[in-house]
Amino acid sequence: MALSARYFEARCLEILGRKDEAADIYQEVAEAGNPNPYREDARLTAASILIGRGRKIDALKQYEALSNETQKPALKAETAVRGGIIALDLVQADKGRIDKTMVERATSLLQKGRSLPEAGRFRAIAQVGLRRLQYQSGQYAQLLADYKKEQDKLPEAAQAEVMLLGANSERQLGHADKAEELYRQIIAKYPDREEAKEAAYQRLINVYNSDPAALLAEAEEFLKTSPTGERADQVKLLKAEALYKQQNYTEAVPIYAELRASQLSPKLRAESAYKLGLCYVQTKNTPEIVEAFTYYIQTFPDNPQVPAALAQRALAYEQDKNYNAALSDLNLIITKYPSAHEREAALQLKALILGQQENAKDMVGTFRQLLREFPKSSVAAQAQYYIGKAAFEAKDYKTAMTALNAARQLNKAEYYNLASLRLILCQFYLKDRPALTKEMNSFMANSPNVNPPPEVLEWLGIEYFNEKNYQTAEKYLSTLGKIDNRGSVKPDFWFYLGDAATKLKNFSEAEDAFGKYLQTAKDPAGKAKVLLALGAVKIGAHKPDDAQKIAEEIMALQPEGRVNAEARLLAGDVQLERGNFDDAGKAFMSVALLYDDPAITPRALDKAASAYQRAGRVDEADRLSRQLRERYPNYARG
Repeated sequence: MALSARYFEARCLEILGRKDEAADIYQEVAEAGNPNPYREDARLTAASILIGRGRKIDALKQYEALSNETQKPALKAETAVRGGIIALDLVQADKGRIDKTMVERATSLLQKGRSLPEAGRFRAIAQVGLRRLQYQSGQYAQLLADYKKEQDKLPEAAQAEVMLLGANSERQLGHADKAEELYRQIIAKYPDREEAKEAAYQRLINVYNSDPAALLAEAEEFLKTSPTGERADQVKLLKAEALYKQQNYTEAVPIYAELRASQLSPKLRAESAYKLGLCYVQTKNTPEIVEAFTYYIQTFPDNPQVPAALAQRALAYEQDKNYNAALSDLNLIITKYPSAHEREAALQLKALILGQQENAKDMVGTFRQLLREFPKSSVAAQAQYYIGKAAFEAKDYKTAMTALNAARQLNKAEYYNLASLRLILCQFYLKDRPALTKEMNSFMANSPNVNPPPEVLEWLGIEYFNEKNYQTAEKYLSTLGKIDNRGSVKPDFWFYLGDAATKLKNFSEAEDAFGKYLQTAKDPAGKAKVLLALGAVKIGAHKPDDAQKIAEEIMALQPEGRVNAEARLLAGDVQLERGNFDDAGKAFMSVALLYDDPAITPRALDKAASAYQRAGRVDEADRLSRQLRERYPNYARG
């Protein structure tokens, strides 16, 4: 009696329109124990109400239970199929994912309903439902196999829909020709059915995938059939997508712009609005880029592509040098969308803009944040380079060296030269000569076509020259000499290079170096000094005529004094080189007689004695040697 009262209370509530209350009571009645003559009707009615109220999961439970409980074969088949169709609707989970558990429930219920002899009209519904399920869950090959086996057995009313699912499966598998054939069959065989209209549209998608260039004409023909507003907009979107794929952005723009106010679904409207912005990106129309993405952000604020739109707008602002607006968008991505794919690029662009604004402190802080959050970032080398560059400019050379070295290790191709040049300067300013030498040698070996800093080459060259390490000195000074723009380096280095080359008996390089120095020398004394060195080189290179001219030039520049004496000694060396030993002895003796200089006279006596010895005037040579020993005993002993 109580159960009967509850059942009829639910009936009354249902008639009064209080269906949620009725459904709850029907479910209570259905769950009551036996004997329960109201269970089947309560479950069936509850399920019907629950579907109408959008409570599909609860309705599925009722149909599922009833298909297991009832002893009536026809009702068992009906409820199994109805439950399977509801489960089919629930297969597509959030964000497009497939609910595998729901796939299994739908499959079980539909196969159960189809297999019962008493299924009647529900058998065809179950068969179509199974094909839909296969399509939704991506079982395209299985769908086609089953479709080919069962197509002739399906009722006429169900054949068009299953054929359409088969055509779509062929398209999904990339079988464009087979899909085309099926679409045309549907259109021809069922011209008045909704499936024909759907096939005509799906065929356009097939054409878009297989031959985008042919889509434009096909789409125009389709639009001439006066499709519904939403379908017409979907075809226009296909046209725009085909133009975009062909990189015909100019013609795609007006179509995408029109679709912003279309009857498309919110998802497709958002996609078309975003693509409009991308078209303007490709055509480099900065004001329109900003407008398009501003519209997108304002109209679809909850769309997952908003961070990407903000990033595109920030890039446009940055290219337009509207740095503050760009930073505003980038900061929004960084703060509001912590897991966005664009976060890494946003941090990178923010840091680079701060660098453009000469805000080194915040630039470094942003790059360091990027490295913390994305230690394996593809732009880690760039981040390290700019951190090192900022530290270098702040004269924090030790910090700079760590970051610069990391930059070139991470990306040698792009940052080796840039980082190495600054590393060389860091060690130069720290006066760490061993480390600088190692770094410089490595750089010169790896980048022979890139000029090292001239002031560093000069410093190293002269440092090693002063240590009498002439080979190393020549290496750096010679490299310095090959640089056209040497900045503030004075030409004096040519003298050191010439002297080092002379000591290494590299007379060709010495001649060239002294010659370069003389081209810039203005001080007569300095010029004369270098001419003397050049004269000695000419002698070493067996060019006595050139040496003679140099000796005469020096004597003209300095008619008297020590430099004049050196020039006379050079003239004697010329005679020695020519083999005129007697003349050479006379030239040396004239210097010894004219000058009483402890730095000149003993050398003149020594040279004269040697020349007379070679001339065969042994007595004169011995006499000069005795004179040298008596007057300059320290020189004679070496």
